[in-house]
Amino acid sequence: MTPLEIFARADDVLQDPSFVRWPQAERLRHLNDGRREMAVIRPDIYAKSETITLVAGTKQELPANVVRFFDASRNINADNSPGSAVRVIEREVLDAFRPSWHSDAAGPAKHFMFDERSPRVFYVYPQAQAGQKLEVSYSLEPADLLIANVGTDQLSQEGALANLLADYVIHRCYLKDAEYAGNAALSQQHYQLFAAGLGVSAKRAYTTSPNTGNQGGVPSRVAAAEGG
Repeated sequence: MTPLEIFARADDVLQDPSFVRWPQAERLRHLNDGRREMAVIRPDIYAKSETITLVAGTKQELPANVVRFFDASRNINADNSPGSAVRVIEREVLDAFRPSWHSDAAGPAKHFMFDERSPRVFYVYPQAQAGQKLEVSYSLEPADLLIANVGTDQLSQEGALANLLADYVIHRCYLKDAEYAGNAALSQQHYQLFAAGLGVSAKRAYTTSPNTGNQGGVPSRVAAAEGG
């Protein structure tokens, strides 16, 4: 489905096929905003698995366009063949039983640690040598669609959920005219359709965390903070 096809579906409601009240460039900005919001609510839509190169030490940083870190699965050998598996562990456990772990000898990763409060950072144990490789999975912020390709770009990642983006575009278009009677309510209704279709919930921020095995799907530090 292309952006133009999304706009055509939005026009079933907006009744502005000539882009007079809501220009095409404006709608494309709304569509790009909707895709970014979709990436936050449903990061699995933009999931990617790839090999990253580690820096020396225990602390590792994720690429700047990562929205959500999912998992680290295995080491990758120098010849790009699969290496040993990697398992998640809570940092507090390693801190308690091996306080010197940050300075222990380097080697292939056995464990990784992730804290939702620092979403662009994770740690490996033992510490890595510069150039070691690790296979990880995460979601990436979707690149902006361009007006020049509005009729050809394919929204392949969004798949069957692409119709929800039409609701988001309608929501933002009506928000522009919220001073007119009823438009504010219509804007809110279409945003609710968008959000409900994506399955928004209070704990969604943690459902894709690598720590979800700890407390019935919620990281233990979160459960403690919530009195769980």
